[in-house]
Amino acid sequence: MSIIEEKSLERMEALLSHSAMGVHVLFDNRSIADVLRQVKDDKDFYDFNKMKKVQDVMTALISKRTYIEKMAYLKSLDQESFEMLVRAYFHIVENTVRANHDLSH
Repeated sequence: MSIIEEKSLERMEALLSHSAMGVHVLFDNRSIADVLRQVKDDKDFYDFNKMKKVQDVMTALISKRTYIEKMAYLKSLDQESFEMLVRAYFHIVENTVRANHDLSH
């Protein structure tokens, strides 16, 4: 299992922050649209085996030190892993945006 360094987490947080502002460095717009356009059952997303796989793929992505290493890793993923990672990534981005916006009614 990869050990995630604090610097790797900081770099990933920076990428997530940019994504929250609409600047998606890791994924091209077409890939994002193709993956997020697909209708998926939310229950399927929370399947234990799939959650474990997403966690492993995300951990491996975070552990990559450079942008080039991250991109090479993304290109090496099979289609299912890539799609699950995109969904998880944007789920995190969406939750981050929601958590950072205080909306009072």
